[in-house]
Amino acid sequence: MRIAVAAAIVMGAAAAVAGAATTVPVPDVAAMTLVPADVPSAKTVSSGRVAKGGYLAAYQRTLELATPYGRSAIIGIQSESMLGTSAKQVATDLAVVQRVYRSRDGRAGFVAGIAAKLHVKPGAVKLSPLRRPRVGDGTVEQPLRIDLGTARSYESLLYLRLDRVLVLIVAVGTRPIAAADTAALARLAVVHVRGQLVPVDVTVPTVTGTADLGQTLTATPGTWSSDDVVFAYQWQRCDATGETCSDIAGETKSTYGVVGADAGSTLRVVVTATDRFGAPTADSAVTAPVPVPPPPAP
Repeated sequence: MRIAVAAAIVMGAAAAVAGAATTVPVPDVAAMTLVPADVPSAKTVSSGRVAKGGYLAAYQRTLELATPYGRSAIIGIQSESMLGTSAKQVATDLAVVQRVYRSRDGRAGFVAGIAAKLHVKPGAVKLSPLRRPRVGDGTVEQPLRIDLGTARSYESLLYLRLDRVLVLIVAVGTRPIAAADTAALARLAVVHVRGQLVPVDVTVPTVTGTADLGQTLTATPGTWSSDDVVFAYQWQRCDATGETCSDIAGETKSTYGVVGADAGSTLRVVVTATDRFGAPTADSAVTAPVPVPPPPAP
């Protein structure tokens, strides 16, 4: 898509402030982009991973529409999802993008970049006022028009932040791009991103201590793909083989004191990791069976 090349001019400024990569597990950026099922009559014409300095991963998918979409008569959409190292990094990058579009020099440079790539004069590129759709954690949108001699192209670049993900949606239409159309596409993108940001257990919870009467067991929550989750604990009693587990009423702390009712059973802890995107659970391995005390001497 033509405008995607020009978008890189602005994204280049943002990438300069991005942090270094970490070992945080990487959600599937390909699953964060718009897909043909999102838009009637759409088909994928290109897709693949792209390199973005300072980002853990990035992916783009370009769609072509057989039937124009919305009031804007959109005929092409490119969505690109970029996974940052933190929400703070992505918020900083989006702020840089906004400053570029708001400044006289930034807008002039953006226009010059588009004109050079499309081999038109800078005067053929007309930027509309910035828009701020209320989608995600922060959004800025730059609509524009390009005069191509005998034809006009109406386009819009929408940058959307959701937590540590930055999404760029480029829409191309045969009419001025309506805010309602790009906002609808942005909301579809949010659904995809949210699904990939649900916490994932990287290492399972563990239980330390001796499973014996009067002893205390301690749970650790394991490691998760998100660093801002809130943990909750539920101890369970299972049969001697580690199957048929059930909650132990009221035992919701990270420690558990083994009692007589546990004799002959195994124990485990279920950890729930909750953040704004979901509350998945993970089970620890079961302990050894709690020894059955010998019968009292006659």
